[in-house]
Amino acid sequence: MNHPVNPRAPHTPGELLHDRRTRRTGVYMDTIGGRVYLRPVGGGVEWTVRPEHVTAPPPQSAQARPLS
Repeated sequence: MNHPVNPRAPHTPGELLHDRRTRRTGVYMDTIGGRVYLRPVGGGVEWTVRPEHVTAPPPQSAQARPLS
């Protein structure tokens, strides 16, 4: 079971987060205007997600490994 990340907690650029709405894991870029900006792990176009839809990445996900 995924536990929501505290929407008020600051995230670190490069941190992996999971968007429950789209079921995608992405790299945290920034929070602007109350929206969290994520980018696909392999690169690509950012998407926005509401903070309440952000969770820690699923542990079984290959993308849940820390970026080096």
